[in-house]
Amino acid sequence: MNLLPEDAEAHCNLGVALEQGGRLAEAEASYRKALSLNAQSANAHCFLGHTLRSQGRLEEAVACYQAALAIDPVHYKANHGLKSALTRVGRLAETEALCRRTLLAKPDFDEMRQALCNTLAYMSTYEEVVKESDRVLERQPDQPGIWEQRLYCFSYHPDLSAEEIFREFSRWGARHPVPQVDFSAHDRNPNRRLRIGYVSPDFRKHTSRFFFWPLFLNHDREAFELFAYSNVQGEVAWTRLFREQFEHWRDIGGVDDGTVASMVKEDRIDILVDLCGHMAGERLGVFALKPAPIQATWLGSAWTTGLKAIDYALFDPFVAPEGTLTSETIHRLPHSFMVFQPPVETADLVPPPCFKNGFITFGYSGRTERLNHRTFRVWGEILRRLPDARLILDFGPFADPATQAHYRAFLASHGVDIQRVVMRKSPRIFEGLNDIDILLDSFPHSGGTMLMDALWMGVPFVTLASRPPVGRLGLGMLMNLGLPEWVAATEAEYIDKACHFAGEALTLKELRLGMRERMRNSPLMDGPGFARAFEAAYRSMFERWSKGASRG
Repeated sequence: MNLLPEDAEAHCNLGVALEQGGRLAEAEASYRKALSLNAQSANAHCFLGHTLRSQGRLEEAVACYQAALAIDPVHYKANHGLKSALTRVGRLAETEALCRRTLLAKPDFDEMRQALCNTLAYMSTYEEVVKESDRVLERQPDQPGIWEQRLYCFSYHPDLSAEEIFREFSRWGARHPVPQVDFSAHDRNPNRRLRIGYVSPDFRKHTSRFFFWPLFLNHDREAFELFAYSNVQGEVAWTRLFREQFEHWRDIGGVDDGTVASMVKEDRIDILVDLCGHMAGERLGVFALKPAPIQATWLGSAWTTGLKAIDYALFDPFVAPEGTLTSETIHRLPHSFMVFQPPVETADLVPPPCFKNGFITFGYSGRTERLNHRTFRVWGEILRRLPDARLILDFGPFADPATQAHYRAFLASHGVDIQRVVMRKSPRIFEGLNDIDILLDSFPHSGGTMLMDALWMGVPFVTLASRPPVGRLGLGMLMNLGLPEWVAATEAEYIDKACHFAGEALTLKELRLGMRERMRNSPLMDGPGFARAFEAAYRSMFERWSKGASRG
């Protein structure tokens, strides 16, 4: 930079290099210097937006992307970045408008159509996602981003059976036949230290960390050698903490599937574990190349991958009972397939708000794509039966007036009295949960982190045992806590249970004050026990393979 101190492009390039190295503050300074030299640099505005977005300064990022697009309306990275930032701040209607406007000018912009599918899913308009994804797949049947969004949408779709969803995952999987790979030279000694590789885009500040952490923290390092294949772009605070849990760290962000597969082979990995499924940042293309003799999937989207090259899916008997449809062989952990470590900073416990309010407040604090006509019809009936009750919808998009209007119309069309519904985004989700007496789980796709957060704050929830496995996440948690009475088998029973427990204020108070201790004494927070069960699963898988079994 000493050679080109007044070159805006050089400062911009330096910013890119600094950002890739995780030096976000320095990258920001470089981009701002570039803009001081050339305020018409669309790239500098866009890349500054990327850096601000990575720092969580989302509204500032939106302004930067908009400035870039004012200069270059078809700037690919600015369009994509603006979509991402608008989505994260919950401005879904603006996101949809941006996507449609861009596609009007450039109909074959498949990445933007993927972004549109993502936004439509967030707005619970599932049929639109199917229609938009069909348009791309007719032209490009192997377009990976569109398949990712399509399968994501199918897993949330309220009107599809488990069989229909499995068929769609299998249709995608059929496009990735298992390659013939020779593992004859691989060490089959089942008693040696096993080499385990974990592949994830979420070794960062992501809600998955509360489920990863207890496993990684309690792994037996003498029996297992741990490798991380991190699809995180740039170094961030939590990434550094994750690094400390692994003997070997491989950054694979931006690295093609074939090269990553070669890394896995060179590392002589025994068991390669996918932690993402069909979520954003997935690297299932690596698994399709079968670089390890045994491959498994855990957590992530908590469904099948559809990929025959993945041998095992780790679940438990509650979420994946006999008959659950997966392309993988199910290995059932003995208790729960999830273990939770709550954040250090949550909130103090308070009595149920019904004691001060004089009425029951139901709540939902999860992702908007889980909401649908079935949940709203059931919630509307609960409010009809309990004329004094209130409902709080508390999640990021509900802070946006346009998104509120979309969901108010949706609620009203399904019989919900919208005057009794509060939509908001709590600055601190754990404090927001203190305003709720009973959480209402979504269906047919159950909540995940939302439910664990609620339990930690002493807020019980009613759940419907729906299509496995993701429709039974709430059931699994409650069974492990010894609270089966909160699980409904039908929508009618869900309504009955919500109304019944609304009249049990003393029960709610007892649960509220005792839930944390109940959790600590349950499999849901037994990190060491969970790690031992996981390791026993690995030993079982490897022993079967060492004796010649391919899987099962």
